[in-house]
Amino acid sequence: MRFTLFDWKFWTRHVAIMWPFTTSANTGVLPGRGKYSVGCIDIMADSSLSGSFMRLFYPADTPKESALNDNSACPTWLPSKEYATGFVAYAGLQQRSARLLASVLNYFTGRIKIPAVENAPLAKSDAPFPVLIFSHGLSSCRTTYSSICVEMASQGFVVAAVEHRDRSACTTYVIKNVTTDDSDSGAPSSDTVREWIPILLMKKDEFEIRNNQLNTRAAECSRALDLLLQMNNGEPVVNALNDEFDGSMFQGKLDSDKVAICGHSFGGATTLLTLSKDKRFKCCVALDPWQFPIDKTTYVDIDQPVLLINTEKFHWPANVTPMIRLVPDLNEPTEDRRMITIRGTVHSSQCDFATLFRPSMARFMHFAGSLDPVLAMELNLHATLAFLSSKLGLPYNPDYDRILRGDNEHVLIGTNVKLDPEKVLDIKASL
Repeated sequence: MRFTLFDWKFWTRHVAIMWPFTTSANTGVLPGRGKYSVGCIDIMADSSLSGSFMRLFYPADTPKESALNDNSACPTWLPSKEYATGFVAYAGLQQRSARLLASVLNYFTGRIKIPAVENAPLAKSDAPFPVLIFSHGLSSCRTTYSSICVEMASQGFVVAAVEHRDRSACTTYVIKNVTTDDSDSGAPSSDTVREWIPILLMKKDEFEIRNNQLNTRAAECSRALDLLLQMNNGEPVVNALNDEFDGSMFQGKLDSDKVAICGHSFGGATTLLTLSKDKRFKCCVALDPWQFPIDKTTYVDIDQPVLLINTEKFHWPANVTPMIRLVPDLNEPTEDRRMITIRGTVHSSQCDFATLFRPSMARFMHFAGSLDPVLAMELNLHATLAFLSSKLGLPYNPDYDRILRGDNEHVLIGTNVKLDPEKVLDIKASL
């Protein structure tokens, strides 16, 4: 199944109408609500495919309002125009329409800043910071979930937003060293270039291909954790994107016993497979997990706490039924195995696209459902924070537990999807 973020043809036909209404002062990536300001840096350690590529968000030692009042030190939400081209390529438009739409998308999102200060110093703390690895969805990238990553960093997590290089990202790249001859002296000289990795376009999803990608993604999440723990141990890290990067500020500052993972859609599936393979991860939150690429044997090896946060409009019986292997009784969840559904939400309600535009335009472009996009994101964030913090032994606002208990008009315990009782019984009998 393809998860298209945009209704591209409809948008292209109406782009002239949309032009004045897409952005406003109160839209964009949501600022963190926690006590910390937020820093970020892109890290590419070992620029080959066997390396690790991430955007690291972390509690920063900068004035809390600096990123809000002066965003000159803040990175743009869209890393480069190639990412806009990648978003559009996934929609499968004809070349002429694709170029136009990529230019429009690059124009609008290229001005949006992330409320985090690049290369900021790490915040001071008496206790080491917990770690969260984040896995993006199909056709996304390391910045597509910045609202989630910024919020978690403001709450005290060090968050590694992995950019997957299994050809499931809208685009990504590796750094290559090239040798050229100097035009004057003829002497060879070396330089670096970006070698772009386009998204794999498929007319129909095939299990073997998607499952292979899923295994690659899980390995990338584990390598991201390896890299952070390497910095925590004081081991040097070479960043191909920044010669002056000094990972020593993280030495002894990460809590290797308080590690979690979170992801959306294909990233939700990635969190589950990673959890089954790597027991350093103590718990996970899967946002609208796509079950298709997961081998059913994976569920047997998951013994850590799991929270599934679903949107109302995304799921269908074949996608929800396997989740019973994780949450056997959807209506009476345990403390460690929970599923909630947020009413009035769509698949994109859990990523940045829902809040990048005015609410009316977000709904017009099918980025948001009937629920206010900011409220929808806040419900996802508060539920995620409550679950991860409780399982890792961290302080948090106890009012957020009400969301997990369904004590909120916008939250449903379990699912809104009607399931086949016989298939449910068959799965329960196999547990």
